[in-house]
Amino acid sequence: MILQVYNEQQGLTGGSSESSSSPESSEPESAAPSTPAGGDVSSVDTNGNGNVTIKEAKAAGYSMPITSDHWLYQYMNDRDNDGMVGE
Repeated sequence: MILQVYNEQQGLTGGSSESSSSPESSEPESAAPSTPAGGDVSSVDTNGNGNVTIKEAKAAGYSMPITSDHWLYQYMNDRDNDGMVGE
């Protein structure tokens, strides 16, 4: 519910009359918006070093793992180079 309100405040919902209470409209792999406006990582990178840790991503509401097609992946350290962080 909180994330739905956040998404609406950020203008990330479709604005249609369809509510997110239907199971088809939820996105279980990502608990937060898929991409903030302009790809701004500062809302997730709390210490401002340009790298996002698993702890920072979780605190921002993202669920693990973050995969290579996720916008945050490029800011994270995939130590085993398998295309997933936080697995």
